[in-house]
Amino acid sequence: MEITPQKPMDEMTPSERLGLVKLLVMEFEGVVSDGRTQTDDQGRQSAATLRADELGLAAWLAEGNQAVVIARQGYAPARHWAQANRVTFREHTGQKNTCLQAIVFEHMSQPRHLCYVGCDLDDLPAMNIAGTAVAVAGANPWCQSAAHLVLSRPGGGGALRELIDLMLKDRTPQATPGI
Repeated sequence: MEITPQKPMDEMTPSERLGLVKLLVMEFEGVVSDGRTQTDDQGRQSAATLRADELGLAAWLAEGNQAVVIARQGYAPARHWAQANRVTFREHTGQKNTCLQAIVFEHMSQPRHLCYVGCDLDDLPAMNIAGTAVAVAGANPWCQSAAHLVLSRPGGGGALRELIDLMLKDRTPQATPGI
């Protein structure tokens, strides 16, 4: 049996990196949503998301892949969205890299199989851990510079669907009931 060495990550194209991804981790504010939060007179918060992103995520999960959404501690709209979309939810206290390290451990994954999607300066430490770091359109310039791939769609405006379509396009499709 011949063993073929793995190509080093720093020599891979964005497409090759995306082909390795099995665990997708995304920040809620600025990636799943556009980052705006509305608060009503009772103090309840809400955020808008795009249905196409949710359908893309359902296709990703139907292929046997995993997804985690992270959000700041106590941000209820993100928790509710994750529950509605059957996605693991994790809160952070500002240290997204620590949160991401715990997620990798919990999912028994490796950084090379991890894609992290972010949009702002506080995402940089987490992006440096991921085998594939992705920034949404309109992300902070430092975030875009750290990314292996910058999407053409903004957070809350189809970025998640764009990314998932790219990740799934060269994979063998599985049955995706309801999609």
